[in-house]
This record gives sequence, C-alpha cells and structure tokens, in this order.
Amino acid sequence: MDLLGFFRGSPERQIQKLRKKVKEPHGDPAPRQNAAQRLFEMGTDESLRALLERFTISVSPSVQDEQEKEQVFYWLVQLGDRAVPAITSFLRNERWVYWPTRALREILSDEDLARKMIELLRFHWEYPPATAIPKAELLRSLGTLSTPELVEVVALFLEDENDDVRLAAAEYLFSRPEEDGRESILNCYLESEDRPRVRLQILERFAETDWTVKGCRPTVEESLPDGFTLTREGKVRRMNR
Repeated sequence: MDLLGFFRGSPERQIQKLRKKVKEPHGDPAPRQNAAQRLFEMGTDESLRALLERFTISVSPSVQDEQEKEQVFYWLVQLGDRAVPAITSFLRNERWVYWPTRALREILSDEDLARKMIELLRFHWEYPPATAIPKAELLRSLGTLSTPELVEVVALFLEDENDDVRLAAAEYLFSRPEEDGRESILNCYLESEDRPRVRLQILERFAETDWTVKGCRPTVEESLPDGFTLTREGKVRRMNR
C-alpha cells in the first residue's frame, strides 16, 4: 500500500466512515451530502449499500430531507442494473422500502420487477423480519404489478401472524380479478376468527367490490357480525341502521 493509501485506509474503512456520516441527521448537512456523493462515485455494491442507508433517517427541515432522498434515488436510477444488488440487499434487511422500491420500478421492466418482488417476498416469508413493517410495505408497493406467480406468493401472507400484513395482502388481491383472489381471501376471513379487524375490513371490501362468497356461504353467513348481511346472490351488504 502506498503512503496515500495508508492514510486513507482500506475501501472498507472508508465506506464505514462514510456510512456514519450519511446517517447523521443533525448539524451541517454538507458532510452528509458529501459522504453520499462519495459513496455514489465509488460505485461498488458495498458503497451503494451504505448509500441506501440515507433512506433510514429523516432530517429537518422536511424539504431538505426530501431533496437529499430524491438525489440518492436519482443516482440509483442513473446506475441502472448496477444498483440492483445493493437495493435487493437493503430490502432484505431494512424496513424503509418506499424509495428503494421506487428505484427498482424505474430501473427494471415490469417482468423483471415482478420476479424481483417475488424473490423478496419469498425471502421475507421464509426468514421473517423482526417487525412486520417491511412485509406490509413491500406488499403495498406492488401497485398494479401482477403475474400468476406474484399473486400466488402474495396469497401466502394472508396467513401471516400480523394483521397489517394480512390486510395488505388482501388489499392487493382485491385489486386483481375476483377469480384470482376470492377463495384465498375467504379462507383468510374464516381463519381470522380471533382477528375482528381483519374480518371487518375483508367484509367491507367484499361489499365495495361486489364479490360473492360463493362456496363458503353457510360458514360466512354464520360468522357475519351485526350490520352485515348476504344477498340472495351471496354478495356482502352493509345493513341500513
């Protein structure tokens, strides 16, 4: 190692120092911004993974925070496929998914994005994170993205231990054609006997979408809380009070 390299330290040590600066929410923003710029310019998986940690803090004023996050987002999109491994690593381990998933949506085609989201969701299903937040947020980020395999993977989360995750999965499936999600959501409803919030929101969405409870009418009818009824066609309706 030459003398200059000795004083600078290894790339790993440089990244560690820059990571600390990029996550510092207080004081002069210039060191934080300069650290982000350097991590982007280094362009390695490790430096980009550190750069993504800018999304884990918020600074004041909020306008400043938004501008800095927009800049990191722009850099990631500019790098294209080179940024995908670091973004994937971040989404496997962190709960701040809004900006990274936005970047993936810009970088990848819909087909590739669906495959990436399937990969991430399967990972979180097999290795549940410490909190339910990343699972729920990943599900909410799917939007109109849809493939048969993605629908199948999302349906797994109707069995999640967390109500927010179950409801996020149900909401995604309610936005698909009825034949794609009705049976899975009905099973979730019937298996959520001890989860009144889940049951109530599912019934509300059945009423809004005009889906039927075909195949489960007797058990659904027995379980209906006050204020709900079924039509002759098996559609959920709110009763007038």
